[in-house]
Amino acid sequence: MRRKFSDLHCHNHMRAHFQMQEKERKFRRSDKFSPWTVIASNRRNYQAGKMGASYSQMDLVKCWNSNLRLTFNSLYPLEREFVKGMKPQFGEDKWYKFLIAFATSHKLPLRDFIQVAYMRIPDTAVDFFQSPEYDYWESLNRELEFVSMDSGKVIHKNEIHIPGKFIGRKKAEMRRMQQFPKSYIAKKASYKIPANKSELEASLSDDQEITMILTIEGAHALGTDRVGSIEEISDRIHFIKNVWKFPVFFITFAHHFDNHLCGHAHSIPDTGKLLLNQRKRMNGGFNNDGRRVIKELLSIDSNFERDSNLGYRILIDVKHMSARSRKEFYSLVNKCLQKGDRIPVIASHCAYSGISTLDKHIGLEDKEKDDYTDPSGKFNAWNINMCDEDIEMIVKTKGLFGLSFDQRILGITKKDLKENPNRNGIQLIWENLEAIIQSAYSSPNLSEEEKEQVWKCLTIGTDFEGLIDPVDPYPSALEFELMANNLVFSIDQARKSGSKAHLAHLQSREDVVTAVDDFCFGNAERFVLENYPE
Repeated sequence: MRRKFSDLHCHNHMRAHFQMQEKERKFRRSDKFSPWTVIASNRRNYQAGKMGASYSQMDLVKCWNSNLRLTFNSLYPLEREFVKGMKPQFGEDKWYKFLIAFATSHKLPLRDFIQVAYMRIPDTAVDFFQSPEYDYWESLNRELEFVSMDSGKVIHKNEIHIPGKFIGRKKAEMRRMQQFPKSYIAKKASYKIPANKSELEASLSDDQEITMILTIEGAHALGTDRVGSIEEISDRIHFIKNVWKFPVFFITFAHHFDNHLCGHAHSIPDTGKLLLNQRKRMNGGFNNDGRRVIKELLSIDSNFERDSNLGYRILIDVKHMSARSRKEFYSLVNKCLQKGDRIPVIASHCAYSGISTLDKHIGLEDKEKDDYTDPSGKFNAWNINMCDEDIEMIVKTKGLFGLSFDQRILGITKKDLKENPNRNGIQLIWENLEAIIQSAYSSPNLSEEEKEQVWKCLTIGTDFEGLIDPVDPYPSALEFELMANNLVFSIDQARKSGSKAHLAHLQSREDVVTAVDDFCFGNAERFVLENYPE
């Protein structure tokens, strides 16, 4: 039987949506206005495993052809900080900031050029994102309409869009379509967004369609930057729960910039300072509005009791949430757990930090520079990653840890690239997985049964189409089968190399294959079946 795959965090429709949202009429006239439409991309960068801005990693065609049959597709209104200029500031790095401000001025085309070239966002879309008319809440609802338009339909064959007007490029793309059909063509394909648990069960049992679960990346998507009062945000949560045709399974509460509700973790590398400033509320905690919103999403009242009047529960993903904010969120989770209400903690596209506690993360915030690692030198120690305390909470609540495929997040450094480039492959993935497993097995606060549960809490969470630099051999979903086979080999070798408590239950290669199949699909399937709204 062919191995199935899932992905806890990706953006299947993002490239198509960015290309089409400001030219909908044009794309409708050519029958290309669809989440299935493939946006032709840079084959050379794909083969080199370079940053995924210039090529597609996880569009629906790649999902279909890689046998990815469960996708957690994240809706994401682009944060306007990605496309607005910085203002010069006096003090530290004054001349550096003047230079960058000059290069990023709204009055100059250079910033737009960088934005279009680096992120592959069409210039018309950049203009819209920079305009006063751009509204996160309105954009979220437009994105929902786009991604749900073909749910339940079987397409005969997808369309392909080749950006640009150069005849030579179009001819080259046509040749590549013939050479690499799995990157471009899907036939008799379908995806289904389940409206309830019974539809979910039916979809998961049908291998002839992709089961698509909707998530949201960033609470800014609720329009927190422009509302007049917190009541408007409450109304929008109510609207999502009661008017949207499809449920939102979880929300990645924080993202790269201030959402006016809680602190976000440092996420942008030093080179990103050329364009971006994420200092406001970075590494901060919750404010009162944030505390209210997170309770309403989880459908609990001020006494931490489940409140059916607040509708179905939207789970919380702690990726991008600062260590300080996670600490407070876990306090809420523990209060509910004491009352018999288990809220599964999700970390949808993360890696291991090598740090023991959230308090240590908070104390080390100022050290978070490029290539900052834990003492072993293996793991990215920024507080955007999960420490031992996070892992304990995920296991204790029967949550889910999605392993990112971003090589920087996983711990690749410039030194690695120069001196140990072979680490940038399955070794990097297995080192993180094994460290997460060992963290649970060494926890004094988990029972023996809970320690074993960590194997059921791990899954793929690539962040494909999220502007990541992937692990070199696995730049897209089409390499998932290769990754899985490599992982089976690595774990089997580790199993044979000596007695290790966290590997003791793996008595044969067949046991290893079962564990890898769970990581690739089974764990995510079980989790969504257990927690999807009725």
